[in-house]
Amino acid sequence: MKETAKEAFERCLQNVSLEEKPDAEWVAQQYAVERAGALAIKEAAPFSEERGQITRQCYEMVDRLIQARSRQKGQSVAAYGAGESFVDLLDQLIRYLHTKKPEINFFEAGVGTGYILRAVHQFGGVHVSGCDVCLDRQLLGELSSCCIEKTLYAALGELKDGSVDLFYWNDVMEHLPEDEMEETLRQIAKKLSPEGLLVTVTPSRGMGPHDITKLAAPKELEAKGLHLREYCYYEVVEQNQRAGLRPRIYAVRNGDTCCLDFEQGEARSLAHAAAEKRCFRLCKNIPVIGGKSIRKRMMCRFGWKAIVICGK
Repeated sequence: MKETAKEAFERCLQNVSLEEKPDAEWVAQQYAVERAGALAIKEAAPFSEERGQITRQCYEMVDRLIQARSRQKGQSVAAYGAGESFVDLLDQLIRYLHTKKPEINFFEAGVGTGYILRAVHQFGGVHVSGCDVCLDRQLLGELSSCCIEKTLYAALGELKDGSVDLFYWNDVMEHLPEDEMEETLRQIAKKLSPEGLLVTVTPSRGMGPHDITKLAAPKELEAKGLHLREYCYYEVVEQNQRAGLRPRIYAVRNGDTCCLDFEQGEARSLAHAAAEKRCFRLCKNIPVIGGKSIRKRMMCRFGWKAIVICGK
């Protein structure tokens, strides 16, 4: 009988070693776990308990591998994908929302180490909450009480409709199975208040892959690990539109700051999406030559990160 993807994943977990090893072996091992986990997640039924269990197992093991590899190097993992530029982005958006109401409800999908949640918690007039498939409650400290340890879709079920003023997910969208994306976005849209905003930050597909694939299999054009589907800016806009959301604010990242266009946000977002779509279609099948791709050089004008801010 042919081995199922879930069985292959379980066998892969049994072979994991956290002993010290050369860096290339750490990368190969993480890639094996992520690849096997990704295939098992995709094979499981959408929104099923089985899929949720596989997802938790996979992320717990990948986190253990990352931490063990970092300890061997004498490093620590402070924040997965978060940074000052995104704190700056949220600060501007919260100031904007405060012109409409005195108290803001902020929700983060994928809180990770709590870097963003902790920063936003310091802002005045903001109530914070969030979720993640795996939580380190000791690391989160007092913030753990406002976090839900569930898959995103399950966590959304615990939120009241129209209760979230600012929904933020950074490096999360690409981790969701494609067959769950549309319904998840529809649920997020339901949770937004009338003036609420959905802020999506995701690595640009045109510049990828961005997961462990880029180290373990650098000639691949698409992610094969836990980035189950990477998205271009235009694809994020299209996904949001299908969920009944539209671009509201245009964001440009420059180093550690973000510049927001409130007045022409929708027009600029749609123009950017149209231009990126034409460029990506033109060069998406260009092969990798010597570890580099002409596609990446052409797509770099659109940035490494897609930042899309939508509302109702």
